[in-house]
Amino acid sequence: MTDSVTRTGRRGPTPAAGAVRAWLGDPVLRRVVPVLLLGLVAAVAVDVLLPGRESVFDAQRLAGPWLWPGLVALTCAGELVAVRLRHGEAVEELSLYEAAVIVVVLLLPPVDALAAAVTGLVVASVIQRRPVVKAAFNLGSYTASAAGMIAVVHLVGGTPGSSTPGVVAAVLLGTTAFTAINLCCLAQILAVVSDSSPWEIVRSEVRLSAYIAVGTVATGLPTAELALHSPVLLPFMAMPALAITYAYRAAAQEADARARSGVLLRLSHALAERDDVVRRFLVLFREAFDADRAVVVLDRAALALSVDAADPDEVRGGPVPQLLAPPVGAGAPALVADGLPADVRQLLVVPLESGGRRFGSVALVIRRRTGGLAQRRGQRRLSTGDLAVVAPLVGSLAAAMRGAEHLDRLVEETSKLHAVVDQSTEGILMVDGDGVVQMWSRALAELTGISAADATGGRLTELFDVPDPGERGLMLPVTADRPVAAAVLTIRRPDGEPRRLRLAHSAAFDGETLVRDVVVVSDLTREARTERLKSDFIATVSHELRTPLTPIIGYIDLLRTRGERMTPQKRRDSLDLIADRAGHLLRLVEDLLLASRISEAGGDLTMHLSPGVYDLAALVRQVVGDLGSPRLRLDVRDGPVPTHCDEGRALQVLTNLVGNALKYSPESAEVLVDLRRDGDLVHVRVADHGRGIPADQLTKVFEKFHRVEDPMTMSTSGTGLGLFISRRLAQAMGGDIAVTSTLDVGSVFTFTLLLADAQDRSVSADGQDDTATRQVRAVR
Repeated sequence: MTDSVTRTGRRGPTPAAGAVRAWLGDPVLRRVVPVLLLGLVAAVAVDVLLPGRESVFDAQRLAGPWLWPGLVALTCAGELVAVRLRHGEAVEELSLYEAAVIVVVLLLPPVDALAAAVTGLVVASVIQRRPVVKAAFNLGSYTASAAGMIAVVHLVGGTPGSSTPGVVAAVLLGTTAFTAINLCCLAQILAVVSDSSPWEIVRSEVRLSAYIAVGTVATGLPTAELALHSPVLLPFMAMPALAITYAYRAAAQEADARARSGVLLRLSHALAERDDVVRRFLVLFREAFDADRAVVVLDRAALALSVDAADPDEVRGGPVPQLLAPPVGAGAPALVADGLPADVRQLLVVPLESGGRRFGSVALVIRRRTGGLAQRRGQRRLSTGDLAVVAPLVGSLAAAMRGAEHLDRLVEETSKLHAVVDQSTEGILMVDGDGVVQMWSRALAELTGISAADATGGRLTELFDVPDPGERGLMLPVTADRPVAAAVLTIRRPDGEPRRLRLAHSAAFDGETLVRDVVVVSDLTREARTERLKSDFIATVSHELRTPLTPIIGYIDLLRTRGERMTPQKRRDSLDLIADRAGHLLRLVEDLLLASRISEAGGDLTMHLSPGVYDLAALVRQVVGDLGSPRLRLDVRDGPVPTHCDEGRALQVLTNLVGNALKYSPESAEVLVDLRRDGDLVHVRVADHGRGIPADQLTKVFEKFHRVEDPMTMSTSGTGLGLFISRRLAQAMGGDIAVTSTLDVGSVFTFTLLLADAQDRSVSADGQDDTATRQVRAVR
């Protein structure tokens, strides 16, 4: 509800936001109707239970046509004389209505007294132009409360005609009943406004209600007694009434101070948190000073943010109001009351400045009320004291905005730094003066296998596992004289994989004391591996070249010096051996050239093939026959196996696979070569009983120059190119080579190709993958 709901000595809640919602959906309305019905039932009860009763005091001397209207006027005046009391977004008004009701109850019969109290309330509501819902609530609440007081006073005190101890006790009990009924009714509305339970409202208000009840008894009872015996002294009762009014005002000011202190405390917390500070400041700032509107004008954006009492939680943005257009707010803080629009009563403007930087201005607007008496009397006024409080708050807002700008810039720069660190392919870490890790980048976590969570807070010298004792001292090589340094060392990851790292240190010292050290970590593992491969390749090729060259040179020298004395057969044997070794040397050179072409072509050898349809079974038999080893066992069914391939390259692949099986298995172990069809595929399996291949080497055996043996201690010859070339050739022919192996048991290499009819179906489908093609890919 947008206006207060009056109760004994106080006017009920005034939410500063929103108009009355839809009637049927308004939670306040759902409580007003039962209260109105309660008042109606209480009025009927008084008429039924107290018929024909006289007044408590003998008012024969006051009898006359003016008595009832005069008492109606008294209750009306008591309702109009009120002091405004805030409760957050709700407003109460402390009035003298209850004291007037006590006088009416003592001087009039029950029914007439209730009628006078209700009539005075209705007249006051009309004068104040109260909304219908609010007036209905007050009517129901006051009627029930007044009826309760009348019943208690008459049933307990009787009608002795003058003041007696019983009458005094009855008035005290009746006033208590009035206060209790009215408080319970009002608690229902306040609970909706403040979003709390009615019982909490009753507990928080009962003490003040008791004080008000005592004050009203102390005013109402003597007034009735004077009216009965010494009417000429009645004007002097204005003094106690004024005293109570001022007491109400002091209570209201104290409540305002408490409410404002609570809001200002929340306001200080909002400024400290720096989270959406301007919007939160506006909402709490308007609430603290009970203004109709609070506005922040931001000069740089030419934008105004404002919040209105009608919707106290909604901050709206828009153009700068004409009321606050420059130069308003450009000077010192000011409280303006003249030269304002007709609907504005006061304007408080404070510049929004901090550290020599101007952000804009902040203003509070108090509108001029054009409604009824209560609206005009209860409106808020700003004072110079408010100005003294507002100026520091606005300065704090400006400081918070300035700090937020600095924080935003810092966050932006920090985010850029984090982005550089996170996206860098090099590992980056930072340690403090004690060598404790403060930062550990994502790339470094991937490189070392140590997560940032595990690394942060640990000592660098304890995080890295450096197997070489001589390299452990290289982790922190910086000194005050040599703050920039680099070191290369090998670490062992938690999974056991070795990594060769270069640590580039850039340290900051305070005198001789290390402050921080930023380290850029580069992975040299690949370079080290490449260097080793290069060395291994040189050693391997040197060995492979020397092997055929040695007999060639030897027999050439023999033929040159002793050839004439050698028999023709020996000369032919020597020349045959030279030719065989030269052929071996030629094959070695061809392998090197082919490996080079593979690298240049990105692994695609299609253009170097001469594809056709050939009998793969015949090719397998040819290879086994050419090698002529008794250890070979052939398992190939009779009949041709037409396969789409390059005949020469297929023979090269098969020769390499079978030759490797013979080379890497014992002299007494046989090698099985079989051929099997599988749908549109054909598989040639070469199985040996050699030493086997370690699991971590299975994929590497197809890499260029890779040897499972150490080149410096190897017992078999080879360049490490055979399997690399064979697999690329197989893939270029539409097939593949796969391997399975078990240490100390043996290895099985499987050479897979497409059958000729499957290849023809694939070609006829305009290049679209068919089942056979997908099967070959599955083999890969």
